[in-house]
Amino acid sequence: MIASLLATLTKLLIGAYPHWRNNLPSGQQRIYFANHTSHLDTLAIWSSFNAEFRAKIRPVAAKDYWDKGGLRGLIAKKALNVVMIDREGNSDDPLQPLYTALEQGDSLILFPEGTRSAESQPAGFKSGLYHLRQRYPQVELVPIYLDNTGRSLPKGAFLPLPFTCSVTFGEPLQVDVKWDKAEFLHQARQAVIALSQPLPQSAK
Repeated sequence: MIASLLATLTKLLIGAYPHWRNNLPSGQQRIYFANHTSHLDTLAIWSSFNAEFRAKIRPVAAKDYWDKGGLRGLIAKKALNVVMIDREGNSDDPLQPLYTALEQGDSLILFPEGTRSAESQPAGFKSGLYHLRQRYPQVELVPIYLDNTGRSLPKGAFLPLPFTCSVTFGEPLQVDVKWDKAEFLHQARQAVIALSQPLPQSAK
C-alpha cells in the first residue's frame, strides 16, 4: 500500500517517465547504476517499474541518512526496502549488505559516484560497482541517465519543484574481460553519459 502510493505520488509530482534504449524491463537480476544529482533519483528510478518488478528491485542508500525514524525511515524500510550501507567505517566490508541482497536474488539500484553532484554529467565512479561485477559476473549491469531531478529537488530543498523528469535506461553493459578496474569504471561512466545524448533522428 505504501509502495504503490509512493510510486503514484512520484509520477504526479515529477513524471519520472522511463525511456528504454535497446532494452526492456525484465525479471532478469540486474544492477541498475545511474548519475546522482538529487534525493529524488532513487524514487525516479524505482517508480519507473511496475509493482511486480519493484518488489525485487532494492535501492542502495547510505545508512547514516536513511536509517532514521519518522517519514524518511518509513519510506526507506517499508516502501523502498532499501539496502543500507555504512559510510562511516564501522563495517569490515561496507558492500556486505549488497552481497547478501544479490545472493537472495534481488536486483539493485546504485549510484557509483557515491554522492550527489550538481553537474549534468557524473563524476568519476568509485570502485564498488567493479567489485560487484567481479563477484557476480552473471548479473546484468544496466546504465541509467536521470534528467532534471537535480532541478526538481536541488540540494538543500525540502519540496520538489514541478519540473518533468525523465529516466533513460540503456542496454546492459558489455564487459570486456581485458578491462582492469580503471577501464571498467571509465566504460561504465561513459555508458551513463552516452544516454544523456539525444538519439540520432534515424534511430528514433
